[in-house]
Order: sequence, then C-alpha cells, then structure tokens
Amino acid sequence: MLTKSNNMAKIAGMFCIVAFTAFAGIAQADGGEWGGEHCGKQQHHNFKRIEKKLGLTDAQKVQAKAIFQGNKDVVKPIITNLRAEQKTLHAMMHADTIDEAAIRAETVKVAGIQADLNVNRAKVGAQFRAILTPAQLAILKTLHEKGHNKAEAPTDPPE
Repeated sequence: MLTKSNNMAKIAGMFCIVAFTAFAGIAQADGGEWGGEHCGKQQHHNFKRIEKKLGLTDAQKVQAKAIFQGNKDVVKPIITNLRAEQKTLHAMMHADTIDEAAIRAETVKVAGIQADLNVNRAKVGAQFRAILTPAQLAILKTLHEKGHNKAEAPTDPPE
C-alpha cells in the first residue's frame, strides 16, 4: 500500500512531467536568464538535455527560446497568484480552528489557477512541438512515455 508520502511523490512526479511537456513553461527569468529558483534551474537543465536528445538546430533553439521567453510574462503572474493562494490554503489548513467551507473554497481557487497554468503549458508545448520535425516529435514522444512510466513506477517502501 502506498503511503501519503509516496502519493505526494507521485503527484510531484506527475507535476514535473506536465512541466516537462512545455519544458520551460514556468521557468522564470532574472535579468534575461533562467529563473533563480530550483524549478527554473531544473527546467533549464531539462531543456538542455532535451535539446541534445532531439538534436535541435540552431534555428530551432532560437525559436524555442523565443517561445519560452515570450511565455515568461504570461506565466509569472499566474505563478505569483498560485503561490499566494497556496500560502493562504496552507494557513487555513494549519489554523487553530478549521473552517471546512473556507478550505474547500480556497482549494477550488488553487485548482482553478493550476488549471490555467496547465492550459498555458499545453499551449506552449504545442508551440514548441510545431517547430520540431516528425523524427524529433517521435523522440519527444518516447521521452515523455519514459518519463510517464518512471513516475508511475511503484514506490512501496522496503519492509
């Protein structure tokens, strides 16, 4: 049986896969560079790895960077809002008195923002895929399947 910790790890893994689809959909820039936070660095690392595996041409690299950098201004306020609402939800969940209705309402807010972010990721991913050749698309699909299968692997703790 999976523990709550393992379920959270699976959820986190699935989140990374979704983020991976758009590579840098949520990567934020500081002074024109990739985000200073761990997630931004991870996205940059993932993109560099994918860039090599797909064998992107210089022109494709420029196009991809333009797609992801152009999305930065769209995503930044969504992420800021998401973090604020998650902080509010966390505070509600750990308050001395529990207001179930308020927690449910805040959870719906967070889910709505995450849905907005997921739609954005899908759109950016589609823009990225549009610059790829059929062979590169096949490689990308294989990489996604491998990542998806890895995230679904059982993570039962040793007995």
